[in-house]
Amino acid sequence: MQQIAFFSFALFSAASLLTTADCVTPPNFTIDVHSHIIPDIYRQALIDAGYPVINGSVYTDGFQVPQWDLTSHIAALNVQNVAYATMSVSAPGVSFLAHNPPAAATLARNINNLMFNYTQQYPTRLGGLCLVPLPDVQSALTEIEYCLDVLHFDGVGLFSNFNGTYMGIRTLDPVFQLLDSRNATVFVHPAAPGCKGADLWYPDPMSEYPFESVRAMENMLLTRQRANFTNINIIFPHEGGAMPYLATRIADIATLPFAGGLNLITTLQEFAGYVFDTASAATAVQLGAMESFFGGVNNIVTGTDYPYVPLPVTALSLVSTQGNGNFNTAQMGRIQAQNALSIFPTIVKKFGFASK
Repeated sequence: MQQIAFFSFALFSAASLLTTADCVTPPNFTIDVHSHIIPDIYRQALIDAGYPVINGSVYTDGFQVPQWDLTSHIAALNVQNVAYATMSVSAPGVSFLAHNPPAAATLARNINNLMFNYTQQYPTRLGGLCLVPLPDVQSALTEIEYCLDVLHFDGVGLFSNFNGTYMGIRTLDPVFQLLDSRNATVFVHPAAPGCKGADLWYPDPMSEYPFESVRAMENMLLTRQRANFTNINIIFPHEGGAMPYLATRIADIATLPFAGGLNLITTLQEFAGYVFDTASAATAVQLGAMESFFGGVNNIVTGTDYPYVPLPVTALSLVSTQGNGNFNTAQMGRIQAQNALSIFPTIVKKFGFASK
């Protein structure tokens, strides 16, 4: 089967590039699609829910939740040379309140309103990605409409799974139908695996998160959820996690009758229809795999994962991306802004950018 995937690779790569329309932007204009907020009400909600507190810091998925405030966030943008950043809440979102849907919906609404206030204080620096109270579908639909129609957010934030309900599960189809009807842009952050049992001594973000992105894409492939809702622009962080290394394997096996009987090229083209950010994935190996696999840089956008990735690291992210990827000026222009602008029309409108 691997020979089939290799033989088909050139056809796949040539057909995979996203269609983009360049905008006239200031020199080195950079958009960070992957930055997080941690307001006090969210930190307290995690503590109240029983997440462990060690030496004054709360931990989620085995990872220390960093300190955060709005002033520091803006200062970080300046150090990173980022002109504009979309804000989202990292895992677990509000899915830890899945047993209490009204509480989850209330917390999501309060955080979205806070995020809106931040965008009003810094309208040309910050945009919002809606925090959605899934797995409760009706509450999620209400919140998405509120964020897009009332708060005018740039997009929507989802997770690879919501307390074990994975992307691709058909009960989420109404959410995808709404997002599809809006041509929405969705940022899918990994979350802790929905199933656990192994006694492993490492935090989930270390290695489980990259595979969570694969699980989400794989599940949406096999349930045909992605194929049924193609008008959604979907971003996965960390250069798609392990996907560049597993895509041909997944596509090969999915051709088998018991695994879906799907067309190999169509599967690879579906994977190529996603957008991937550079957060924690700016080594030469990672960037080389992404560029060669997708035949170019039109699928790549800038992400920092600030503040979960500390400022001394994120401050060097653009330099690392360009140096390790050996990208020219035109390619960096796509990665820094043009690719993001092609899927975030709200940002284009906000700045009044004209097409080239």
